[in-house]
Amino acid sequence: MGEGRARRGAALLCAVAVGAAACSPAEEGAGPRPAAAGGVDVGAADRADLEPGGTLDWGINEFPAQWNPHHADGNLATVRTVTDAVLPTPFEVDPEEGPRPDPDYLLGAEVREAGPDRPQTVTLRLNPEAHWSDGTPITWRDYRATADALDGQGDGYRVRGEVGYDRIARVRQGADEYEAVVEFSEPFSEYPSLFAPLLPESVAGDPEAFNGDYKGDIPLTAGPFEVAGVDDGARRVELRRSEDWWGDPAVLDGIVFTAMDQEGLDSAFLDGGIDAYALPVDAGSFSRANSAGDGEVRVALGPDYRHITLNGESPLLRDRKVRHAVFLGVNRQALTDAALSGLGMEAEPLGNHFLLEGQPGFTDNSGQWGRHDPERAGELLDEAGWKPGEDGIRQKDGERLELRFLVPRGFRPAQDEAEMVQAMLSEAGIGVTIEPVGGDELFSRYVLPGDYDMVAFVNTGGRFPISNSLPQWASPVEGPDGEEWRSNVGRIGSKEIDAAMDEALESLDEEASLRAVNRADELLWQEGHTLPLYQRPQLMGVRSDLANIGAPGFGTHQYEDIGYLKE
Repeated sequence: MGEGRARRGAALLCAVAVGAAACSPAEEGAGPRPAAAGGVDVGAADRADLEPGGTLDWGINEFPAQWNPHHADGNLATVRTVTDAVLPTPFEVDPEEGPRPDPDYLLGAEVREAGPDRPQTVTLRLNPEAHWSDGTPITWRDYRATADALDGQGDGYRVRGEVGYDRIARVRQGADEYEAVVEFSEPFSEYPSLFAPLLPESVAGDPEAFNGDYKGDIPLTAGPFEVAGVDDGARRVELRRSEDWWGDPAVLDGIVFTAMDQEGLDSAFLDGGIDAYALPVDAGSFSRANSAGDGEVRVALGPDYRHITLNGESPLLRDRKVRHAVFLGVNRQALTDAALSGLGMEAEPLGNHFLLEGQPGFTDNSGQWGRHDPERAGELLDEAGWKPGEDGIRQKDGERLELRFLVPRGFRPAQDEAEMVQAMLSEAGIGVTIEPVGGDELFSRYVLPGDYDMVAFVNTGGRFPISNSLPQWASPVEGPDGEEWRSNVGRIGSKEIDAAMDEALESLDEEASLRAVNRADELLWQEGHTLPLYQRPQLMGVRSDLANIGAPGFGTHQYEDIGYLKE
């Protein structure tokens, strides 16, 4: 795909082994089947085989207010889908070989273990051609400012988490301004996950800019595309090819991201209004997208999983026994089968919060809490003082055990899932009220502030299983207004969980790190923090003549290489 792609193979830093879940195609005649169920399905093609130009209309399912991926309110997959085209990430991930420097931003990296005061030093050799859209060169100062903003020590920064950055002692200039030396006070095994994406010093160096500059806009960029406009009313972000890009030029003239609800996305793909969109794990959407005469669904096993999170600060769920009763009342296999059978796939429920099946060190730690056992759930509720009421719903001190399960309004698969959970938990005497809310408001208005009892969504973290997901399990930090849970929307934590995760990040010995990961996972099961359901297939509907876009699995899209095949 051009010299830029060829250079990437020579710069391998470390391998992250990945694998597939227990997933297999259904029998012939069982309905629509995935085109592939392997590691990557993107319609790969060489750039020479692509027609220069054209605009890609890309459908997205929400329109975030905050476009800073490091901000607490920007911790959404849609934000990364858009910003990966316009913001720099120094390390890219090959689905087979793991993380390696992206030569458009990073010419190389050297890792040294220097001693007790500086147990790890990473020297990054920056590409001197790289610069921000205002012409400012990308230098070591941007790395220092990003690290300082995200280390959890700066006043006023609303960050999604400080994992890894809190281990950096300092970032200093090396041989010149295009060499950044990152000195760690504690070892950090997943260092390639840092600076993803990098922020400009003018934004990262000021908390007001960090919190506000990317709210409703993406003013500074450094990628193969640049922002032509953000239209809140039309729920649209328009990108155009950057003529000032120093790497392989983007094949496409532009990309237009438009937010719609799921039904709207399905319809727009069928009638030609959009050319690509990520599908939910839903047989109906899958079948409709596959029926498009000029379209197809590309499929791979994704680095993410579906789960149900319980709000540990909800008055009804503060008791661990009640949370475990919910766990035991949910038939995870039934939910998994309902989600995947229509896709011609099957899988076992996932038994780990950090690792996916097939990854090194994967262990099913669910134990007694991962099985379906309504009878035992009832016993736990008895022990917690919740007694059966006249209508079967348990009560305590005059209060009913009725949980609010939030779902995005108009998203039928989530509604169906919640209705199944509602029926399952009723067997144990747990009531569930399903509350549809606007998809754009689900997190910002309800989940992040803690205004819910139950919610189901997707965790992403397979490429860097510890650092990517650690903020979701970490204890709260002190903020200007008191304790802040940040990305830990379950609001459950412990010093023991924190210590195990820290050990996993500190150990540069893979086996020791994985032992610590599994210890942290066991503790999460014991606390009743989040019920994993299943590893999700990654599904993307695309026009058949689109290349280098689809389901990259554990890898990443190369936006400059996306384009239409020559006729």
